[in-house]
Amino acid sequence: MAIYDHKYGDLPYYRVFRAWGGTEYQEYVRIKRSRKAAYSKAKAIDEKLAQRQKAYYTAQAYTKEFHMRPDGRIRGVRRIIVRRKGRNPTEVFELRINIPWEDEIRRTTLSIDVHGFEKAFEMAVEKVAEWYGLASDSEAKKAMKASLPVYQQQSDTSTKTKKAERAESTEEPSEKETSAVQKAKDEIGSFAERLLGDIKKFTGSKK
Repeated sequence: MAIYDHKYGDLPYYRVFRAWGGTEYQEYVRIKRSRKAAYSKAKAIDEKLAQRQKAYYTAQAYTKEFHMRPDGRIRGVRRIIVRRKGRNPTEVFELRINIPWEDEIRRTTLSIDVHGFEKAFEMAVEKVAEWYGLASDSEAKKAMKASLPVYQQQSDTSTKTKKAERAESTEEPSEKETSAVQKAKDEIGSFAERLLGDIKKFTGSKK
């Protein structure tokens, strides 16, 4: 609801305001003897504006331009690597969809590791289409499906990064690293022997 208290000089009003498509729509309802009656009138105006606003966004939601970014990706759909403490990095499609006529943002993730890339992408498109109520043969859904190569190109780098991270967590120490560790151990052992000898001399121990 978009009803606000407003004053013009000393005269009280209810201001009804909504905006869509880059245009603002507003009306004023004078509060006279009864605030309740004025509010009921303002509420009726707001409901009509809300219907027009929803109709606009619903029509927009059926266009491919509404769903597709200039770089070819789907609005609200990202391919990311999720990192959690104690777990290996995993790739997912993250959906964060802000449907204009709903109050809450819809979210979900689809695991690429579990479903495979193409299946997870198909599930992401189907989920977006379901949330917006898009028909299977709509231009918007066709455009989303056609963005598969864009996400595939992005995945090349992501997959290499994830594999490298996994390798780093499991690979054996290199020969150079092993040699350095052993050298350090030898030096510590030699120092301990010299220190023990010095202590024996100082205390006069023959052991």
